Amino acid sequence: MPPRGHSSPRSRSDQRYAAAFLAPTLAILALVVFYPLATVLASSLRDANLLARAGGRFVGLGNFVRLLTLDEVFPTAVLNTVIFTASSVVGAFVVGFALALALSGRVPLRGFLRGIALIPWVIPGVIVALLTLYMFNGEVGIVNFTLRSLGLIRHFIPWFARERAALAALVVANVWNQTPFYFLMLLAGLQTQPEELVEAAKMDGAGVVLRFLNVTVPHLKGIIMIITALMVIWNFNNFDLIWATTQGGPVDATMTLSIYTYRQAFLSFQFGYSTAISVVWLLGLLAFSVFYIRVMEGSRRA
Repeated sequence: MPPRGHSSPRSRSDQRYAAAFLAPTLAILALVVFYPLATVLASSLRDANLLARAGGRFVGLGNFVRLLTLDEVFPTAVLNTVIFTASSVVGAFVVGFALALALSGRVPLRGFLRGIALIPWVIPGVIVALLTLYMFNGEVGIVNFTLRSLGLIRHFIPWFARERAALAALVVANVWNQTPFYFLMLLAGLQTQPEELVEAAKMDGAGVVLRFLNVTVPHLKGIIMIITALMVIWNFNNFDLIWATTQGGPVDATMTLSIYTYRQAFLSFQFGYSTAISVVWLLGLLAFSVFYIRVMEGSRRA
């Protein structure tokens, strides 16, 4: 037996093997994650400009002070991002959950209907944006035609010329595009639901609503936590749909953090300022993730 505090030759050999196997993974992480992150952090402290050859002068926290105290567009971008993300996640989750519940049982043409429900998810984001432009067209769009045929509106709505209407149209398009993801994940969870728990609840006299609240939802809580966290992050980073339709307009009504960061970096060429926005954005997402995971883990233990 080796002396206490000294590892045996075999354990040292195992450690070397472990280090050799981990080295490629750590190298890839350093190259594609840590190096870009360090570059962004360094750029956020400088007055970098894409048109200048030099890296820009060091300004410390000047970009962050300007962002949080002087920038009038940044609060609007944050608010629009939160509204767009929350509306998209809630809307797509509700519709996806309803589809999963409807198609989890034995219904006619179940396989065909499941396949149809997945179509929006496989359509590229730019194509979804072009479809949105045509469907919500203020003169010949099918949305206006349908609403007027149902008697809900008297005149066609110029969706992308009105501030509130533009964001609402984008949310509807985004919900349609992302609903299949929730549907697929929740349907997979429903397929693994123990039938004995459902039968026991029926024997105890629990109705459909009580079985849903006391059996189905607790069983899917882990899946719900993961997919909602992923989709919050995904929608915070949503770019292609908004850029290909409104580019943040009209009058910053659809200006989100992704669009504002892109504009600052590649249209105003203020690369240092745009990286400061991305750093604040990253910190906000990290804070949300930590808070959300702790809340959900606490509710699971309760």
